[in-house]
Amino acid sequence: MKLVKKSWTILLLFVMLCTLVIACGNTNEHDAINKEVSSVEENPVPNQETNVTEASEDLPPVEGTPTDPVTVTVAFPWGEEIFNNRFQEIDEKLPNINIEMVACECKSASLQELFASGVNPDIIFPNYGIHEIENLGVIYPLDELAKSHDFDIHSLNPSLVSYIRSLDSEGRLIGIPDGTGYLSLFYNKEIFDLFGVPYPTETMTWDQAFDLAKKMTGQRNGVSYLGLELGGYGNTGDGAAVPLNELAVNKTDPDTGEVLITKDPAFTKYLELMKKYYSIPGVRSEEAKNADLFGQKQAAMTVTWTAYFVHGNPFEDVEYLKDKIAMLSVPVWADQPTIGPVLGTTPMVISSSSEHKDAAFSVLKEYVSVPNQTKIAQSMASGPVLTEVADQYGSGIDNYAGQDVTSVFKLTPATHSGRQSLWDQFVKLDLAKFADSDMNVQEFLRITKDEGEAAVAEATTQLENTK
Repeated sequence: MKLVKKSWTILLLFVMLCTLVIACGNTNEHDAINKEVSSVEENPVPNQETNVTEASEDLPPVEGTPTDPVTVTVAFPWGEEIFNNRFQEIDEKLPNINIEMVACECKSASLQELFASGVNPDIIFPNYGIHEIENLGVIYPLDELAKSHDFDIHSLNPSLVSYIRSLDSEGRLIGIPDGTGYLSLFYNKEIFDLFGVPYPTETMTWDQAFDLAKKMTGQRNGVSYLGLELGGYGNTGDGAAVPLNELAVNKTDPDTGEVLITKDPAFTKYLELMKKYYSIPGVRSEEAKNADLFGQKQAAMTVTWTAYFVHGNPFEDVEYLKDKIAMLSVPVWADQPTIGPVLGTTPMVISSSSEHKDAAFSVLKEYVSVPNQTKIAQSMASGPVLTEVADQYGSGIDNYAGQDVTSVFKLTPATHSGRQSLWDQFVKLDLAKFADSDMNVQEFLRITKDEGEAAVAEATTQLENTK
């Protein structure tokens, strides 16, 4: 993107001239001048705890000029169209910076190929997990950089900040959240009416939701109905993981890789709950495995991503969606009734090898600005990373008109008590295997533990061989 705007040039020259004149007249106003210059492109964010903006003594150098902009490269895995949707307006707002995409899968191997070719992106989107770049030595912690840019970390959703810090062994802020995904319970009033069941009006516990599901699983007028889908397509995917994500537990020890699923009672608790769900007739039927029954008007409820209707209406009839479909917060555990699932995010990482770290941070700072996050929230391109624009979530999508979209914010997201374990990726809780077998919970956990230990051992050997 090449963007040179004369108006920005004039403005910048004017500010520089004013700064010089004032500095010569009164050197005691040095700090105030720094604050004024730093706010030319963006007002500083007030500290939410003290209601006072914390200004650093030394402002970072301004890289590039409108006539000679610096280039910030972004290793991006999702293609040019999405990249432009996310960064084109930011590029236009920063006349001293050109933002360019570097196509990259952002896995370890693809990044190493990129580095070997002489390309060192300034910003990296590790979409496949931070473990893909952790051992490459490219993560630059941002706590000090945020201070030098007068960026208030408290302005970000604290659950997302906590999530990112939990990815790092030292609890550092190793990236800025690019967004998040929320989950909701949607229900079909027509099917509730068909079975003569009252509509849910408040957040339910999982036991309540499953008991309700049993009442609406069966046939009516020759059509088979399922009371509750957990994401559809066999009910073993993202929706089925929500109860476990509300517990925010590690499968493995983050330091040693020890598999913990037979020791931590949270996994037994979760699987005993899921066994109750999979005992409902039809949950694992061939029809349920191969379809989105809620979208076919054959499931009374579904737990799925809140953005379910962003890219289309499975019911086709807009009035049907508005009149018959409603939404609530996802179900919760009875012993923690205010806690929802962990909010995850992809940290936007500044590379330690970047020669333009300040410019790169300016890009990320603009990405999480109120105007940009408002646009993202309204379009539901992602969940917003600023709590102050939460009320805008989905407001620009016709399919959500009249829906209680803000119900996603009624629960407090679960957070990890310590560091997330990067070894967890090698321990697979195969819910399809569990649902379709007659194994009891403890037997399933023992088998999964054995398989996980073998996978962790293999990964450890591979890691040692690369050193």
